[in-house]
Amino acid sequence: MNIETTKVSTELINSSFCDKVFNGQIKEAMENSSLYIRQKLYEDGILRRLFESRTVTSDELDPIVEPDGVSTDDQPSIICEIEPDASQATFVPFKGTGERRYFNGKRFRIPFGKIEAERITKSKFELMTIRMPITDWLKENQVKMIQEEEDSKFIDTLNEIVEDNAAGQKVTVTTSTAANTFKDAFAEGMKAMTRLRLPLGKVLMHKNTYIDSLKLKTEDIGFAPQEARFNRGVEGEDTFLGLPVVTTIKDNLVKENELFFFTQPEFFIKFFFLQDATLFMKTEADLIHFHTYEAPGLGIGNTRGVVKITLE
Repeated sequence: MNIETTKVSTELINSSFCDKVFNGQIKEAMENSSLYIRQKLYEDGILRRLFESRTVTSDELDPIVEPDGVSTDDQPSIICEIEPDASQATFVPFKGTGERRYFNGKRFRIPFGKIEAERITKSKFELMTIRMPITDWLKENQVKMIQEEEDSKFIDTLNEIVEDNAAGQKVTVTTSTAANTFKDAFAEGMKAMTRLRLPLGKVLMHKNTYIDSLKLKTEDIGFAPQEARFNRGVEGEDTFLGLPVVTTIKDNLVKENELFFFTQPEFFIKFFFLQDATLFMKTEADLIHFHTYEAPGLGIGNTRGVVKITLE
């Protein structure tokens, strides 16, 4: 997490170090270890665990130009190319030639937007009474809630894609036992992606769905994996049947009866940042103001790159 400041102290720390607040320019608040009760588990972003991102520079940005050649929109964006359709081949006589075709390039535009957490204000005098490490709380609260907003937009887009292409990208698996259903769902997802002639990438599911795989028997997965799972559960396990698995506890985004199978990133998506999550802090009299913001850009260039499995 980056930190951006305007005339804030060198070390912004709550509790016993509050006497150092407002003492010159801050770099990043020191972490103050103390005991406090956490009420909610925050999770790293789904999108960020599924796909690698890259920060772009201003030189890579493309202006939005209207059909008349005039640019009236200053929204930053970047243009990505799509691989042209494959050439056709046919048998020809030794003195003959193949058919000719003139191809056109394909592109899609990725606009950038801004996600911002709520702006928080606190008096430095009230901050003296707080014992929990404020920097940890900011990271867990603001940064990860920003990532949840990224995930929300991403999952909404995935659901729209599979609804528009339900014939080949939306599969329903009838529930039998939890173990059999998990195996069937995994096999159907792999087969559906293969029918689309795309390579298999990562799989996304709710953590409880993956926990159901613990019901698989030794004859299903072998003695060694079964013994390891008996000792540690699914913690630390990041692949199943050779495919990387990403799990989430965000049941408001991914339900326990849903699995998403993705192709490899180069066949599916581009994920950029103009600026990653940045904590902005400033002081005004006895008040400390801070909020977190970022500028992401996400574009799906191939809508065939995801398959959704629903367990019923």
